[in-house]
Amino acid sequence: MKWLSASLATIALVALAVVTSSEAEGILLSGFFADDNGSTFEGDIDAIANEGITRGCNPPTNDRYCPDDSVTRGQMAAFLRRALGLPDVSADFFTDDNGSTFEADINAIAATGITRGCNPPANDRYCPNDLIDRGQMAAFLRRAKELPAVDSDHFLDDNTSTFEGDINAIAADDITRGCNPPANDRYCPNDNVTRGQMAAFIRRALELPSFMLTIPVGDHGSMSCTKNGQRCSLTVDVSAGRSYRIQGGLFQANPASPSEQSQFNSSDTSFTVSLDGSGLSLNEIPRQSGGGVTNRYWRRDITFSPGTHTLVAAWRWNGTRIQTNTLTIRAGS
Repeated sequence: MKWLSASLATIALVALAVVTSSEAEGILLSGFFADDNGSTFEGDIDAIANEGITRGCNPPTNDRYCPDDSVTRGQMAAFLRRALGLPDVSADFFTDDNGSTFEADINAIAATGITRGCNPPANDRYCPNDLIDRGQMAAFLRRAKELPAVDSDHFLDDNTSTFEGDINAIAADDITRGCNPPANDRYCPNDNVTRGQMAAFIRRALELPSFMLTIPVGDHGSMSCTKNGQRCSLTVDVSAGRSYRIQGGLFQANPASPSEQSQFNSSDTSFTVSLDGSGLSLNEIPRQSGGGVTNRYWRRDITFSPGTHTLVAAWRWNGTRIQTNTLTIRAGS
């Protein structure tokens, strides 16, 4: 038979390749922040958080990112300075940022020529509290990466913009892909930049992979499995009120026989999860094929209340249960 036994794909519960190994891979959190779950930019946000480029939007707790908030010029200076690892400088470039939380960041990016001020030709002011638009963002990023001019014209709506050359330069470098997917023939240079968009700009500029935080199961101890690896269990400690992603998959080897494909497509070939004895609804992710396999994935984000919980995941192939993982969750406040 050309199918592989079910396993947790990138997991959640407990990633376990039951055919060849009983070694757990990890528990997958849905990210660094509580308010970006489901955001288009969650992977970008987690990527820059993992690099220390963002610390959150609600200090000192910093468990939120505020992905839909607009970015000020002061905040943008902090993002760019951390992204580039720029040092402190002694020079004070502008007259209007004294006392700003971001004064050191502003001076650092000014020293490298990334910013030239907000009131040309004098340029003795930075306007730290003004919101930054997408055209200005393009100029900052182009200078930060020292990108050359390009001949290609990527968008229809920036022909009269002061920043058209900057926009085309960052488009050629794949830092921006446009503002109207899937066509993406517009850039929207006058729109304000959101914090989510800022995360995407910076992640692409630094060529960081989209990121999802993983806590290795090994940090909690080894899984206990039956001899044939079909039933495994583990106790883990997590934080109550934090969002965790449960994700599982079934893998279909190609080419499959018609009967195997029928089994793979059946509703009874599935990944199911229950919490404290009650079934949880799951979202099936669109199927993906590559490397000789077609994958079926399901996922669900869960927040655990304080206390001890039992999370059970099961995989079925055409009605036959292939594997069951039981996770005892101790959620502390």
